[in-house]
Amino acid sequence: MNDELKREIQRLRAEIERHNLLYYELANPSISDFEYDQLARQLKELEALMEADERGESPLDKVGSDLRPGAETIPHLQRMYSLDNSYSTEELEQWCAKLASELGFFPTLTAELKIDGFSINLYYENGELGHATTRGDGITGEVVTPNILNLSSIPKKIAHLSPIEILGEIYIPVADFLKLNEERQANEEKAFANPRNAAAGSIKLKNPEEAKKRHLNAIFYSIGHSPDLPLQRQSELLAWLADQGFPTSGQFRVCASYNEVREFCDHWENERYSLPYEIDGVVVKVDDLALQKRLGYTAKSPKWAVAFKFKPEEKETRLLEVQYQVGRTGAVTPVAILEPVYISGSTVSRATLHNEDEIKRLDLHLNDIVRIIKSGEIIPKILTAIPAKREPNAVPVRFPANCPVCSSQLERDEEGAISYCPNASCPAQLQRRIEHFASRDAMDISGLGTSLIARLLEQNMIAGLADIYRLDYEALAQLDRFGEKSAENLRNSIEASKARNFDRVLFALGIRYVGSVTARHLAEYFGTVDELLIAGEETLAQVPEVGSKIALSLKAWFGNPLNLKLVEKLRAQGLRFSYELRRESETLAGKTFLLTGSLDNYDRKTMEELIRRHGGRIVSGVSTSLNYLVVGAKPGSKLAKAQKLPSVKIISEIELLELIG
Repeated sequence: MNDELKREIQRLRAEIERHNLLYYELANPSISDFEYDQLARQLKELEALMEADERGESPLDKVGSDLRPGAETIPHLQRMYSLDNSYSTEELEQWCAKLASELGFFPTLTAELKIDGFSINLYYENGELGHATTRGDGITGEVVTPNILNLSSIPKKIAHLSPIEILGEIYIPVADFLKLNEERQANEEKAFANPRNAAAGSIKLKNPEEAKKRHLNAIFYSIGHSPDLPLQRQSELLAWLADQGFPTSGQFRVCASYNEVREFCDHWENERYSLPYEIDGVVVKVDDLALQKRLGYTAKSPKWAVAFKFKPEEKETRLLEVQYQVGRTGAVTPVAILEPVYISGSTVSRATLHNEDEIKRLDLHLNDIVRIIKSGEIIPKILTAIPAKREPNAVPVRFPANCPVCSSQLERDEEGAISYCPNASCPAQLQRRIEHFASRDAMDISGLGTSLIARLLEQNMIAGLADIYRLDYEALAQLDRFGEKSAENLRNSIEASKARNFDRVLFALGIRYVGSVTARHLAEYFGTVDELLIAGEETLAQVPEVGSKIALSLKAWFGNPLNLKLVEKLRAQGLRFSYELRRESETLAGKTFLLTGSLDNYDRKTMEELIRRHGGRIVSGVSTSLNYLVVGAKPGSKLAKAQKLPSVKIISEIELLELIG
C-alpha cells in the first residue's frame, strides 16, 4: 500500500473518531447518519486493501460510546451491540440471501420500525425497576435512573420476577421537540439539531426536574439478560413486552420472504411522517430466538439483524434572500428565505443559517440554486449551493456589519461565532426583551402579550422595561379593542408581579445564558443584587450551574451602566432585588443537606424548600462540606459516595422531619 493511501486511511480514521465523539458523548453531531456511514464505508473499503499486520486498531471495530468522564456507571449483564446498516434495497436483499445461504433455508423474519432515539437498558429484579443505564460502550452503561423514574410511560413494577434487562429507545415526540426548540430559541439557547440529540442530552441532565420538562418517552423492543424467559420468537417477545406494560411501537410484520420485508420497508419509508415520533429506518431480525443464538455476533453487531436505513430526502430550490433576526439579547441570526418546496412531509420556505461563518462556508449568492434536507427529518438545512447553476454576476450574501434594525455596529461574542447588537434600546431587542420579562416563568404578567407590547411600543407608551410599571392606564383604556376592564386587569397583574422573588426578577432581566434554574442558584447564593454585583468571576463560577461562560456574561451585563440604571429604576418601582425566603425557624441553621432517591411524603423541590425555610442550605454534591444526606427509595450514586465520608450523616426522610421538629 502506498503512502498516499495510508494517509487517506489515517485521515478517515481521525475524522470518524471525531464524529463518534460528537455523536455519542457530546450528542452534537455535525453530519447526518447517512454522511457518517458513507465515511465508514470509504474507510472499510480502503482498510480491506491493507495487510493484516498493517491494519492496527480501527474505529470501525469499536462500538460507539456515550460514556462521559467521571459519570457513574454499571456494567450490563449482557452486552449491548450496535446494528449493521444497509442503505439500499439491493444491500438488504443481499443480506437476506447471505442469511438464507448460511442457514440452508429462508428464515422467518420480523420487520420493526427503527426508532431514532437514544438506547436505554432497564434492569428489573423481583419485579421492581432497579436501575437504568445508557448503552455506554456496549459493556458498561451510564446511570440515568433518576430521570427514567420521571417517565410515566415506563413501568416501575412488572409481573416478571426474575432478573431481566429490557432494551429500548428514549425519544422526544416531534411536536414536543419543535416546542422545545422554539423555547430554546426564544431564550437564545442553541437549538437541538434533531429529536435524537435532544433525547440524548435530556436523559443525562443532572436535574431530574429539568429532564421532566423535556417530555421524554420510550419504546421498547428487546431484552438483554433474561435467563428463564420462556419465549421462542421475537414476535412473541414484542407481545410480552406490551403485556408487561412497556410501550411498544405496535408496528411490525412477520415476514416469510424478502418481498414481504421490502413491502414493509417501502410502506414505512413513505408513511414515516405520519408517526408522532421519528423513525430512520426498519430493523429486520431473525424471528426465531434460538436461531439468533446460533447465528451469534461479530465484534460489534448481531449477525441475525440488520438496519435498513431510509435515505434523507434532498430537494433543490432557490435562495430568494437572507433576512436577519435580532433576538432579545441582541444575537443576530441569518435566515434563508427559499422558494417553497415540499420535502420530508411538509412545505419548507425558510432555513436557519446559524451565523456568519455558515454563510461563508456555503459561499451563498442571491438567487442560488441550493440543495436542502431536513436535519433529522425535522429542521430545514441548506446542504450546499450549486455553483454550476449560479446566475452570471450573482451577488454574494454578506453578513451585515450593522444591526438591521437600529444600525448599531455589531460585535462578535467571546467565542467568535455569534454577532450581537450591543444597543440595549434596539427596538427589535426591546420587543422580545419585554415579552421575555412578562413571560410566565419570569414576572408572569398576564395580559401583556406580543400584540399589546407591539402596540405600546408603536404608541410610545413604553420605551423600556421600567416603563411597564409607569403605564398610563387611562390612556391605555382608550386604545382600540382594549377598554377600562382590560386596563384594570393589566394593572392588577403588573402590581402582582412586584411580589415575585429576586430569582424571578433576575431571570426576567434576560441576561445571556442565565435561565430560570441558574437565576435561582444565583439568588440563593448571593441573596441580593448588590452582593451579585461585586462578585468576581471566580466566586461566580463556584455557584451551582454557573461556569466561566455564564460568569463572563454576568460581569459583562452588570458592567454596562445602562443595565445598572435599569436595575435601579426597577428597584425604585418596588421590584425585589433581594432573595426572600420565608423562615419558619432556625432549627437547621448552619447545616448543609443533599437529597437522593424518591421520598415518601414530599417531592424533592418541596422538601428542599422546607429545609431552606428552617435555615438549612442545599448543596449540589457529596463532599466534606455536606452534613446530611437524606436518602429515599432507590438512591443514586450519592449514597455510595457519602458512605465513604465519616463527616456525612445519612438520614431518612422521617429523621429529617424529626430534626425540623
